[in-house]
Amino acid sequence: MSYLWYWPDGGWDFAAWKARQTWEPVVSEQSGSAEPLPLLAGRSPEERLAGWEQARAGWQSVSAEILGSVTDEPPATMSWEYLGDEFVVSPPAPGHPYAMRRLRYLLTREEWGYAWLLTPTDATEPRPAVIALHQTTASGKAEVVGLETTGNTSHVRYAAELAARGFVVLAPDAIAFGERQAGHANARYRSAEEFFAAHPDGSVMAKMSFDVSRAVDLLEVVPQVDGRRIGCIGHSHGAYGTVFAMLGEPRIAAGVASCGLNLLRQDPSPHRWWLQTALIPRLGLYAPAVQQTPLDFHHWLALVAPRPLMVVAGTRDAIFPDVGEARWLDQVREVYGAYGAEQSFVRWVFDGPHTFPPAARHQAYGMLTEALRLSET
Repeated sequence: MSYLWYWPDGGWDFAAWKARQTWEPVVSEQSGSAEPLPLLAGRSPEERLAGWEQARAGWQSVSAEILGSVTDEPPATMSWEYLGDEFVVSPPAPGHPYAMRRLRYLLTREEWGYAWLLTPTDATEPRPAVIALHQTTASGKAEVVGLETTGNTSHVRYAAELAARGFVVLAPDAIAFGERQAGHANARYRSAEEFFAAHPDGSVMAKMSFDVSRAVDLLEVVPQVDGRRIGCIGHSHGAYGTVFAMLGEPRIAAGVASCGLNLLRQDPSPHRWWLQTALIPRLGLYAPAVQQTPLDFHHWLALVAPRPLMVVAGTRDAIFPDVGEARWLDQVREVYGAYGAEQSFVRWVFDGPHTFPPAARHQAYGMLTEALRLSET
């Protein structure tokens, strides 16, 4: 069985899931349009904020319908414990040395999450923290902290790089990865059948968002962390994980999403969300006419506003192709502008493949430093 039980090779069967569905697809003004409709159409500058705030609740409702809901409930009290020894890493100067320790924490009363916690050793008072979400890799959290060395992974070691800059960093395993793989002793779910039996109206993406909220719960009780200053970052799988985590969790103050999204309507493989994975299976109920989907990624990104958000996209990305010049991101920037926060949305489109370039990472870390006020620590 594949480590990704929510992929077809791991047992995900969209046709079988669809045959059990009673959910009726919702529609909106976006439904039926092959182009992303403007978010602030027909609004004067003075009317834009009020108009968007009025529309926002409707788009949030549509998003909630598409994602569905999980039956999990947060534990009454956050419980966590360290596992194994502490390691101290001394990065090249002028980086901060940091301690790294594996831990587990409650996601529900019956399920544990697993993560690495990276803490600068020179911290004398609570610091801002960043949740570092990994890409699609069996090792999960090991890659972003620099423990996974297979192939060229230097562009996704952002957990280690942020810790060296002075952040507290939590690098968790997403569901079905790392210590939560189907074949691992710590896994709660070992098949798509098990997952959807527990969450018949849910999606893997909704579960991922729920789990990141529990990571925020954890950081709020970690002594080294200022719980008012928490951000999130991710590449590829971690990029859309970051966006949907921010949609579900208002305590995440800033985010960075690298090479993990494009418009459904311009994606040559939109079925990645329902047929190739069980990430958002309800989108598959609009197939084969993807233009019938009632919202798109420009809506989801705009719902994050006005919190600082950086989107990185490569014009030659073979996994999330057809980004083009990403003019649809300009629509998101207009929503930020309605809040007077236009500079808080960073559109970083580069001529390159599916990667997180050094220059983009440098700017992302600077954005998180400013947004989470690391310099004040």
